[in-house]
Amino acid sequence: MPTEMINGYHMYYEVHGAGDPFVWIHGSLGGGEGSAGFSAQHAAAMADHFRFIIFDRRTAGRSESPPDGYSMKVFAEDVVSLLRHLSIDRAHVMGSSAGGPIALTLALDHPELVKTLHLVNTMTYGSAPERQARQEELDAAIEVERLHGREAAAEQALLFRQPYLKVERPEQFQTLYNIRLERFDGINRTIQAYLDIGDSIDKRLGEIRVPTLIDHGSADTTIPVRCANDLHRGIAGSEIHIIPGAVHGLTQNEPELTRKFILDFLDRVPQPAR
Repeated sequence: MPTEMINGYHMYYEVHGAGDPFVWIHGSLGGGEGSAGFSAQHAAAMADHFRFIIFDRRTAGRSESPPDGYSMKVFAEDVVSLLRHLSIDRAHVMGSSAGGPIALTLALDHPELVKTLHLVNTMTYGSAPERQARQEELDAAIEVERLHGREAAAEQALLFRQPYLKVERPEQFQTLYNIRLERFDGINRTIQAYLDIGDSIDKRLGEIRVPTLIDHGSADTTIPVRCANDLHRGIAGSEIHIIPGAVHGLTQNEPELTRKFILDFLDRVPQPAR
């Protein structure tokens, strides 16, 4: 699959199948495997129904970590530029976890491009407790780097989120540590971009007019279910599914159910003409 210079950075992307375009925006605040999980868990099944498009965001997966371009507006423009590169006028759009604010920004700033909107275990990033957690994470990374160097800061940043990973899964820890170290600045800039959202999405939710589906797990401790309910209240006519007992990461932990909700929704909901 190709890596192309798109909107100022070398973006890795994949296209599977034919039919109505459907772009999925992965989560995480930089680093990690990007869209690899989407490819492994969903590409074959989704390609039976759609032109299924996935990509690695800035400083994630197989895309590069550019020195600039870290804002929600630019992240949304990355998607716009990818669609233009593929000669796509409109698409269904899904944002999972940290991909959600990008999908929301796209629907708000470029509503003409979005046929339907799908929000999976995500939030607007206007919630004070979650914003505080990310601010503490960023502050700690910067302070540990200042005091002890970048290597110590990269390790601390991983342990901040996954305190048992180094002991329980040392090989995975080493892989993620290498990524965090290599992309240290890009990941920090990504976290700051989410902190900069403030209430800018919250106060505009009422502007969203496209058919919207919201899926969330009742046992999600990363992004609490109240954030999904806030989205549902803010987006008129949206549909919400709360999955009992499900934790964060529905696209990976509940892949068949996630696809079923999406396909059922699209079967039932009137959609704009192509």
